Amino acid sequence: MKIAQFSSIGKAEKVIESKEISNLSDPKENEVLIDVLACPINPADILTIEGAYGVKPELPARLGAECVGKVKKVGSSVKAFKEGDIVLPLDRENWVQQKIVSENNLILLPNNIDIHQLSMLKVNPATAYLMLNKYVNLEKGDWIIQDAANSGVGQCIIRLAKMRGIKTVNIVRRKELSNELKNIGADIVIEDSEDLADEVSHLTQGANIKLAIDAVGGDIVLRLGNCLVDEATILNYGLLSGKNIEISSYQTVFKRLVLTGFWLSPWLQTMTREETFKMYNYLAELIAKKSLYVPIEKTYSLDDIKNAVKHSSEYNRSGKIILTPNN
Repeated sequence: MKIAQFSSIGKAEKVIESKEISNLSDPKENEVLIDVLACPINPADILTIEGAYGVKPELPARLGAECVGKVKKVGSSVKAFKEGDIVLPLDRENWVQQKIVSENNLILLPNNIDIHQLSMLKVNPATAYLMLNKYVNLEKGDWIIQDAANSGVGQCIIRLAKMRGIKTVNIVRRKELSNELKNIGADIVIEDSEDLADEVSHLTQGANIKLAIDAVGGDIVLRLGNCLVDEATILNYGLLSGKNIEISSYQTVFKRLVLTGFWLSPWLQTMTREETFKMYNYLAELIAKKSLYVPIEKTYSLDDIKNAVKHSSEYNRSGKIILTPNN
């Protein structure tokens, strides 16, 4: 079978490769063998290859934070899954044609939903859901502000917030994205500027914004902080700028802003199986209704992994890049 692997840290398209390895053996009694149907390429994957992610892998390393698969064979004691089931693995190393997963690390999914959309279920929708629900008590009519609003997470935040009646200020790098984001529920779409706080105050009629969601890092966090009410929260989940977060002493001391970070992995490790199952099935239902949807620009096979990661790293894409290991 084929896998995607890298043996050294470096530019993603130069060090990643598709490799043929031996086929997997039968699953053990509490394991499930799955065919991987689709897996997205996320910014964290690229950062990992380039050595800029928070976790350093042992080399050679496989990649892929998420995927969707179909059960091919189950172990003798497995009762919750059967051949042909569509499943979400909660572990990593998913850029492969097949993998063996413990039954406790699988979520059963409906079998009538777009596979490409389901492949993005684990990370972006769950990240958006948890950031909107677990840090600040948001009520209908409240405002939040986010950057990287056109990202997969950003679009999920817009859609989920709209369902709850929460209003969003969305910062983008290209003004032509405005109509696209407003069509999915964004209230305000603007570009970053030195006068961001004044513009936001004017457009929201002086709303008290108590949550900022940041995926960029760098000095935009200063400007986000200036848009917030006292004792608000800045929630960082990415570093697209490659620069450390900037925040002022005035903001931490006199505005008493709280800066914290979000990483999905610890959440999934501490949530009960019931909580995890409930969250992912709720989000899968939204995908089935097309209430959650992320545009896809192109799909690639594992044989074309170098072009896939290069394409994923490009700016001005119109959607996600998806791997289809079994075509």
